[in-house]
Amino acid sequence: MKLTYTIDINSTPEIVFSWLGTPERAMMWQTSVSKTEILHETPNMIGTTFREVVEENGRRVEMNGVVTDYRKDQVLAMHLDSKYNNVDVEYRLEEIGGRTRLTMISNIRLRSFLRVLSIILWPAFKKKLLGQLNREYASLKELCERDT
Repeated sequence: MKLTYTIDINSTPEIVFSWLGTPERAMMWQTSVSKTEILHETPNMIGTTFREVVEENGRRVEMNGVVTDYRKDQVLAMHLDSKYNNVDVEYRLEEIGGRTRLTMISNIRLRSFLRVLSIILWPAFKKKLLGQLNREYASLKELCERDT
């Protein structure tokens, strides 16, 4: 299940990237992430491994991740695995007229029986996910613009 989300932020790519690539800062706008731990950091960040705890509706899921692409102030991509799904997510930043256009592209693959259910439940799941993204990216936008 592929999902793309784009938002323009009245801030520089450097500031926006700092809110994406710094775990403590990212947790301030990613409402479902309750904990992030860097397991192994590489010099160029590609290959850096981490663990996140995601909590929603009283359920807690641990996700293990690896940074798959990292170009400071331009691109941050990760692969995450949990017992329920695996996700590839890429954040792209582009400066446009003194603003930053942030595009998030994700590919969510559910595991086992959830994969079959996703065919039926995708419209409802997508609607819920888009609502969460709207709230989170509005918060990110506010934080970045306040830092400018």
